Amino acid sequence: MPNDLERTAIADQDVDFHVIDRVAAEVLETMFFTEAVANGCDHAWFGSAITARIQFEGSHVGQFLLGVSLDAARSMAAGFLGLAEDEMTEKDCRQVILELSNILCGSVLSNRWPDSRLSLAPPELAGCNCCKEHAVHRCFALTEGALSVTICCADAPEPRV
Repeated sequence: MPNDLERTAIADQDVDFHVIDRVAAEVLETMFFTEAVANGCDHAWFGSAITARIQFEGSHVGQFLLGVSLDAARSMAAGFLGLAEDEMTEKDCRQVILELSNILCGSVLSNRWPDSRLSLAPPELAGCNCCKEHAVHRCFALTEGALSVTICCADAPEPRV
C-alpha cells in the first residue's frame, strides 16, 4: 500500500469499495432520507443526470465526480430542504447535488486516505461523469433512481523546491 503522504496514482487494488459503499449509504440515509445500494452499472440515465465535479490536490491529485438521476435529485433535494417535490425548482436540485457532492467527496476521501493532506476546489456542475485518468467507479440504486460516484486520480507533479 502506498504511503498516503506521497503523491500517488490510484489503482483498483488501492481502493476499498467498502469505504465508498459505507459512506454513501450513511450520508444518503442520514441527510437525504434515501437508501443507496451498490448496484451494477446501467448508464442509460447519465444523459439526463445532474453531474457535479470536485477537483482535489495535495497528497493525491484528481477529481471526484457525482452523477444523480433527475428523479433521485428531485426527491433528495426535497428531503434535504424539507420541501414537497412539487415545490422544487431545477436550481434547487442542482444546488443540493452540489452540496451532496461536497459532503460525499470529503467523507469518502477522508475515510479512504485519513492521513492525507488534500485541498478541495468548490463543487461545480459538470457536463459528464467521466474521466480519462485512473478511475474507480461505483453505481448505486436508490428508491427514486440512480447515483454514481467516480474518483479519478492522476500522477501528481513533483513538488517545486
